[in-house]
Formats: sequence, structure tokens, C-alpha cells
Amino acid sequence: MREFRTQIERCPVCGSEGTCYFTGKIHEIPYFGETIESLVYCTACGFRHSDVMHTEEKEPARYEFEIRSADDMTVRVVRSSTGVIEIPTLGVSIYPGPCSQGFVSNIEGVLNRVSDAIMTAMRDAGEEGRRTGEEKLRMIEEIKEGRRRATIIVWDERGLSAIIHPRAKRSPLDLNKP
Repeated sequence: MREFRTQIERCPVCGSEGTCYFTGKIHEIPYFGETIESLVYCTACGFRHSDVMHTEEKEPARYEFEIRSADDMTVRVVRSSTGVIEIPTLGVSIYPGPCSQGFVSNIEGVLNRVSDAIMTAMRDAGEEGRRTGEEKLRMIEEIKEGRRRATIIVWDERGLSAIIHPRAKRSPLDLNKP
């Protein structure tokens, strides 16, 4: 692993001088090759932007994994900044936006991110929206505890996202399908 750190002249958010840094680590990751993990952060305003970038592209791919038990919470999930995550049981699709960040996590971490997003949405939701959010949060807890099965799907047009587990089903992604 190689590491680097440099100071950025001005923070892109608050404009402070000498408080913003760019750090990176270059890893050789099995299945993915050379990967750059980067972080931009400002000590003045707290701005953070992290990403996982791969130095190569691969064949577009789709991974599907059935979550069967609490033991599956440790299954590794890699999502590049171009990857999509879907959890049909929850009616959840996470598409990348223009500032999308890649990450390496596990299924429990992905479910925690979904829970956080639901809780944020519930703050501004009406009564029906809050009830729906509470039901989804209950479902997430049941999945984590192994009391409910669910499927997680990760697909990426650049082939840089994956679910890493022997039970994960990998298939080519057909970009011509609507």
C-alpha cells in the first residue's frame, strides 16, 4: 500500500486557507486490481468527501446475493461511485448522483446507510410517510437479525462494484436493456 497527503490551497466549501487536505491510499485489492481510496477534508468547516476509484474498467456486471441469516451481515460490498444498489424487499434503489462516493462496506453497513436515509426522510414526511418509514426500519432490523430474508443487488456499468462472497451470483450487465 502506498499513501500520500497534500494540502489544498483553499477549501472548496468554506474558502479557508491551509485547512483543507487531500489524502489517498493506493491498494492492490483482489478482484479489482489497483484501487485508490481518497479523502478530501477541511479542519475548519468539517467538509469531507471520500471516494474509491479504480484505475481500470471491467466488464459491466450485476451481482445478486440472498441474505439468509444474521451471519450474512459481514458479506463484503464494494460500490464504486458509478454503482447502483437495490434491495427489492425494501423497495430501495440507490442510484449514484453527480457527487456520488464509492465505498467498501458490508451488508450491515449498507443497511445502516439505508436506515439513516429513511430516518432523514421521515423527519419531513407526513403521518403516512412516517408509518411507511417505521415499517421499513422494522424490516431492516428483521433482516439484520436473520428473521427476514432479502436480496441485495449491486450493478455497475463500469464493472467496478461487487458483492464478494461465494454465494453471490455474478452476471454480465446488458446495457442495451431498457
